[in-house]
Amino acid sequence: MKNLFLLLLIALLPLVSVAQNFPIGSRTITFTDPARNNRSIPTEVYYPAVAAGANAAVAEGEFPVIAFGHGFTMTVNAFYNWRDFLVPLGYIVALPTTEGGASPNHGNFGGDLAFLAGKLQADNTNAASPFFGKVRQRAAIMGHSMGGGASFLAAANNTNIQCVIGLAPAETNPEASVAATNVTVPSLILHGTSDNVTPEADHALLIYQGLVNSCRNYVRITNGSHCFFANTNFTCDFGETFVGGPGSLSRTNQHTISYAVTEPYLRYFLYDDCAAYDEFLSEIQTNPGLGTNIYGCPNDAPVITENGGTLSSTTAPNYQWYLDGNEIPNETAQQHTYTGAGDYQVGTINVGNCPVLSNTIVISPTGVAENAPSFALLQHTSTVSLQVNNGYRHVQAEWLDISGRVLAAKVFDEVAQGVQLTLPIPDHAGIKLLRITTPESQRVFKVY
Repeated sequence: MKNLFLLLLIALLPLVSVAQNFPIGSRTITFTDPARNNRSIPTEVYYPAVAAGANAAVAEGEFPVIAFGHGFTMTVNAFYNWRDFLVPLGYIVALPTTEGGASPNHGNFGGDLAFLAGKLQADNTNAASPFFGKVRQRAAIMGHSMGGGASFLAAANNTNIQCVIGLAPAETNPEASVAATNVTVPSLILHGTSDNVTPEADHALLIYQGLVNSCRNYVRITNGSHCFFANTNFTCDFGETFVGGPGSLSRTNQHTISYAVTEPYLRYFLYDDCAAYDEFLSEIQTNPGLGTNIYGCPNDAPVITENGGTLSSTTAPNYQWYLDGNEIPNETAQQHTYTGAGDYQVGTINVGNCPVLSNTIVISPTGVAENAPSFALLQHTSTVSLQVNNGYRHVQAEWLDISGRVLAAKVFDEVAQGVQLTLPIPDHAGIKLLRITTPESQRVFKVY
């Protein structure tokens, strides 16, 4: 019978990486949107290829789509840094060259981004397309400045995408902040604290505040600039000098921080890499280059209890019951009446496509429920307190990192009911797991 520790280790084992350092192939394609009077959308498309170069064959596999919007009067080559970062990791990046003039139509640009995300996914079943059989049915819309604001126009009421990312997004006409009220997919906004081109109160933060979806993150890059999300670009860089110039963070370092935040986010939502969400949370909470005002979205696990042959879960968006780590078919209600022995859990999907699992309740062959250790945890600055609700003869507390490596351990020979145990939190950056083991069972807490 699988126990919680084995399940935990399985969950923490790294997935086979999609980051294979693919060569970058390229195609220049003019797409046509029949729903908008056959609007032409010239686009540079970059993709994982068998060899680098124009019109190279697409590599083996299926790859998610990222439709990327450029900034105001900025050519798409200013964003080749994102192309060079994302494509080798296994993403198809579409850079539309539309609305590049001094009087862009923001609504049309948002429409172009939305169309490209859907069209390239549809090409997976188009035998005439070079992307036939090569497109994973996952997509994101992403952009910088004007393109960032247009990304939220594109994401509004859009069921073809899994997430949207704005890099110093600018307010648009029509307003991205209003369109944000109709965005239901997970949303991530990055903004530099030294950005005077698009002050956050009038742009990025305004858009964030318009979002009503449950999963939204706002990340401030300390001393980051408006233009430093992109490569050197005369128009953007020259304009920034007139409003105080760039911040003290270098362009290279701003790229590095931006990549570190967005990579696990995209991997979670576009590749369903279940370990990546904790990596993302750890990054935004521990990266020293980020500001303190970071908002999150909930991904809490449910808690289950047993009462007279019935297991009950706390309220969650949805439910799937598991026995010994395997789904129990058709058991998707808040309660489950068990009929056999084993390790029971319930999972719920809060964001993306990955379930988070509850505590384990062990049902013995006699039908008696053995609850996982009954502790309540309270986290302090440098310690945690465990309120012991039952008495135990032997309790082992182990701190683990996200890979399962033991950081520290302590054994308590006998713990009386009602006692409060205080444990120091190890000096280890990122997520830590506190595993409590009694002679009967185990329980694992996640501590940031």
